[in-house]
Amino acid sequence: MKVSLPAQGKPVFTTNGDFGCCSDMDSGDGNELQIGVWTHVVMVHDGLLDKVFINGVLANEKDVVGNLNSTVHPLGIGYDPIDVANYFNGMMDDVQAYNFGMSDQEVADLFAAQSVPPTETDTEAPTAPLNLFGDVENTNIDLSWRASTDNVGVTGYNISQDGAVIMNTIGASASISDLEPVTDYTFGVTAVDAAGNESIMTTIQLTTGLDSAPDTIPPSTPANLMASTGANSVVFSWDASTDNVGVAGYIVWVDGTLFDSLAADKLSVFVGGLDPVTLYTFEVLAFDLSGNDSEIADLTVETNEPIITAEEGLVAHYPFEGNADDITPFENHGVIGGDPVFEVVGDRPGMALVFDGDQDSVLAPNAVQLISDYTTVGFWARVDGQNFQDPESYILDFGHWDERWKISLPQHLKVVWTTNSKNSVLPNAVSDMDAGDGNELVIGFWWYVTMVHDGVDDIVYIDGVEANRKTAEGTLNSTARQLRMGSSYSGGLYFIGALDEVKIYNKALTGAEVEKLFETGTTSIPFVSAELNKYIDVLYPNPGTDRMVIEHHFNGREDLLIRVFDAQGRQIDAQQVNASDLGNGQISWNITDYAVGHYSINFVYGGENLGSVPFIKQ
Repeated sequence: MKVSLPAQGKPVFTTNGDFGCCSDMDSGDGNELQIGVWTHVVMVHDGLLDKVFINGVLANEKDVVGNLNSTVHPLGIGYDPIDVANYFNGMMDDVQAYNFGMSDQEVADLFAAQSVPPTETDTEAPTAPLNLFGDVENTNIDLSWRASTDNVGVTGYNISQDGAVIMNTIGASASISDLEPVTDYTFGVTAVDAAGNESIMTTIQLTTGLDSAPDTIPPSTPANLMASTGANSVVFSWDASTDNVGVAGYIVWVDGTLFDSLAADKLSVFVGGLDPVTLYTFEVLAFDLSGNDSEIADLTVETNEPIITAEEGLVAHYPFEGNADDITPFENHGVIGGDPVFEVVGDRPGMALVFDGDQDSVLAPNAVQLISDYTTVGFWARVDGQNFQDPESYILDFGHWDERWKISLPQHLKVVWTTNSKNSVLPNAVSDMDAGDGNELVIGFWWYVTMVHDGVDDIVYIDGVEANRKTAEGTLNSTARQLRMGSSYSGGLYFIGALDEVKIYNKALTGAEVEKLFETGTTSIPFVSAELNKYIDVLYPNPGTDRMVIEHHFNGREDLLIRVFDAQGRQIDAQQVNASDLGNGQISWNITDYAVGHYSINFVYGGENLGSVPFIKQ
C-alpha cells in the first residue's frame, strides 16, 4: 500500500493484495488538501472496502475485497523508500498505523481525540520565599517571609522543621508552638503552585527560650570527680550534670575561692600555680539558665613532689628505642596500635618508629604535666608517602584543633601547626599556620620540626631555622583527650612515615634553644652560668612578696627576653624588654599574683639563653 498526493491535491490510497494489483482511489472532489492548512487524513482497508476519511468524515470508498500483501521493503514517511524519490513538501504529525480496519465511528473518534489542543504543562517553580524571619517567645516561634511569585500563581507554602514538613499555609507566615525549651531548630519554607512545582527552600536557625512556666528544678550534682595531680598544678574534671531544661554551665572553686565559670560543654579545668605536696579542695556546681544551682560536689587531693627532668620544662620524651616509653621521670608511656615497625636510623643513634598509614598510631594518656599555657613540640620526621584519599595526615594530636593543638601534614607537604588559645577576646581562638613555601617536608628525607606557642605567636621551625610565624595571642586551652602520634585523636588520617625523638616542653623555647635542640638534641645549659654572672648583680628582695628588682649590666645593644618558670619547670610568665629600656641598669618585676613557692627567672639576651636565677615568692 501507499498514500500519495497528486498535483490536484486529492490524496490517493493505493492497495495491493490477493485481489490483484492494484486499487487506486483518491479522496474525491471537494476533499483537496489545502496548502498551509492542517488536515486529518485516514486511509482504511477492511477486507471489503478501501476508504478515505478527511477530518473524521468518509470522503470516498471503493469495493476492494481481499487481504493486503506482505512486503520486505521499509516503511517510508515523506518519500518513496523503494525508488528513493517523490519527496513530500509539507508537514506531518502523529502518524499512526493499526493492524485492523477501523470502523467509521472509530475514525471519527480518533479525529476528535487528536483534534483537542494539547494542555500546556506548568513546569516553572515559584520564587523562593525570601527574608525569612523568626520571632521567638519562650517555646513558641512565629515565622514570616516575603511572598513568593509564580508564572501562574502560588497556592501555598510548606513549612519544615529539622528537615520534615510539619504544616502548610496559604499566607506568608506560620506559628509553631510547644517546642522544647532552649533547643536549636532549623526551619525551612518553600512555595508551591497548582502544578506541584516547589521553590528552593529558605531556611533559618532559631533557638527557643525558656518555658513560660518558671523552672525551679536544679541540675543534678556533678559526679565522678577526678583530679590529675602534678607538683604545681591539677586538672580537675567531672561527669556532665543533667537538667530538665538544660545545663548552662559550671562554677569551680579552689579552697573556697572562686576560680572559674565554665560553659556547659567544659567538664574539666586546669589549675596552676599550686604548691607541691599540699592539700587542695576543689568544688564544682552546675547551674541552669533559670539560675537554679545544683548541690556542690567537692574533692580534696594532694599535689605531688616536684619532678626534676634532664631539661628544664621537658615533660615528655619518646625516643622510640624499641618501645613507646616516655623516658622522663613522668613515665607517661605510650601504647603502640596497629603494626608500625622500628627501624635503625643511619645518621643518628638508635631507632625510629615507622608508620605505614594503615591503622598505625601511638596513644599516650592525658597527663597534667602536658597541660601548660605555653608549649614546644620537637621531633624528627620522615615522610614516606601520602594517603591521597585524605586531605591531610596527622603527625601529633593533643586535644585536636578544637581544644588544644595538633600537627598535621596536608598534601602540599608543608607541615601545619594548629593551636586553640584563650585570650581577652575569644575563649577558643584557633590559629592555623603551615611552614610556608620552600619548607615542604620532601618525601624520603629526615627533617627536624619544632612547633612553639609562646603566648604571643605560633612559630614553626624546620631544622632549627624559623620557617614561619603567626600572631596567636593567648594561653593554650586544656584538654582531657589523650596524646596521639601518627593519627588524629579520633583514629583516622594516618601518617605514612617515621617519627623519632618526640619531645614536649611546658614552655616556649627561644630560637637559640630550638637551634641547640636541633644541633645537639638537648636544651640543657648551666642553671646559673658564668656568662649570666657577667650581667646580673643581684635580685632583691629574695624571698619577695609583691615586687622584685633585678640589677644588671646589660649594655642595651640587644633586646632581653625574661621568662619565669615554676618549680616544675613550667613557664608561667614572660616579658620582652627592648634594648632602649635597659640603660638604667634596673628592671622591676611584679610577682604579686604568683603563688607562694619556688621559681626561676630565665634571661635570653640577643636570642642567647644565658641561664636562670632562682627566687622564692612568700
